[in-house]
Amino acid sequence: MYSDYLFQLALLVRDPIYRGLDCQPGAGQPVLLLPGFLVGDWTLQVMAGWLRRLGYRPYLSGIVWNVRAPERTGALLALRLGHIVKETDRPVILIGHSLGGLLARFLGASGPSSVRHVVTLGSPLSDAPHGIHPLIRSTFLLLHKLRKRSGQVSLAQVHFAATVVAPLPAEVGCSAIFSRDDEIVDWRVCRDPYGTNYQVPGRHLGLVVNRAVYRLLGTILNPLA
Repeated sequence: MYSDYLFQLALLVRDPIYRGLDCQPGAGQPVLLLPGFLVGDWTLQVMAGWLRRLGYRPYLSGIVWNVRAPERTGALLALRLGHIVKETDRPVILIGHSLGGLLARFLGASGPSSVRHVVTLGSPLSDAPHGIHPLIRSTFLLLHKLRKRSGQVSLAQVHFAATVVAPLPAEVGCSAIFSRDDEIVDWRVCRDPYGTNYQVPGRHLGLVVNRAVYRLLGTILNPLA
């Protein structure tokens, strides 16, 4: 998995898209990047730098390791989103990798006036059986057991779970990028029945430095002035 990340990164830095030669420049649109499960903002530094060079205004989430309860992380990110909207006076584009895509969808549904578009990268958008690698699912469930103080499911958990799979408000666009080569999340659960879906080659972790993903982002983001 890590070797694919390095392979995809090597392909990206040699590709014209990395230098912004094959896409139109941005116009200062704010973009909030959200990392996947068990990782943090450090996985999205390459993408943030690329967006900045293209003329967008990227923001990182402040997540060092994405291991908190998703509903708690979503609440904290809503505060971060509000700060960005206040600073830029513009609705924000959200790009989320894996679990980060679920957090992006949650923010888009919870605060549609603050969100312009949601882009998910290899995110499990439905809770279909066997949709996520057993090791990742068991790790997530173990962390959940360690965090909870009782056997009861909180209202915040129920709300989060229902929100991330619901249709987004009409004013919030949605694009889902997935790969049939994804070894962590089954590509079939990465497709958004309410949005526009795009297929790329490559494995899960490497999606954040995948040149095909960057080409799509150049196409998706540019009209969102």
